[in-house]
Amino acid sequence: MSNALKVLFLLACFPLVGTTQCNRKAISVKQQQAIESAILDVQAKMKQAAEGRDVEALYKYVLEMDKGVIIEDGRIRWTRQEALNSTKQGLQGLKDLSYAYTQKYVTVISPTVALWVGEGTSSATLEDGRQFAVPFAETIVFVQKDGQWKVLHAHRSVPNR
Repeated sequence: MSNALKVLFLLACFPLVGTTQCNRKAISVKQQQAIESAILDVQAKMKQAAEGRDVEALYKYVLEMDKGVIIEDGRIRWTRQEALNSTKQGLQGLKDLSYAYTQKYVTVISPTVALWVGEGTSSATLEDGRQFAVPFAETIVFVQKDGQWKVLHAHRSVPNR
């Protein structure tokens, strides 16, 4: 890459990086900890709803939108309703479901936006008794809307083995 292109790239990216860093500095440690705690709480409630196979309870944390709500293993669920229907279908025939996280992190981007990153193993028992466990990785962008933390976008995939 030529030096001129490098300088243009740097100048184009600097405002974005500067704004992100300024926003992070504007958040007090106490506020950041409160946001992280709130995200961990919402994600725990979502996990509990998923493990209970309660799709309606799970999706009460997902914003109503039509611009790519969830990506699952490369398949985009464009609307909340499409994602909800896909989840309902995926849970059919399950007797038991659990998620065990090996890593989970929250990054506070602004006072109203946070990123959740996690990985672990999902384990399921089918109604016929068969069992399986599959590793997963996920990211969730949470936004605060009307005082509640909601999922703006989520991405979940099974890593290559």
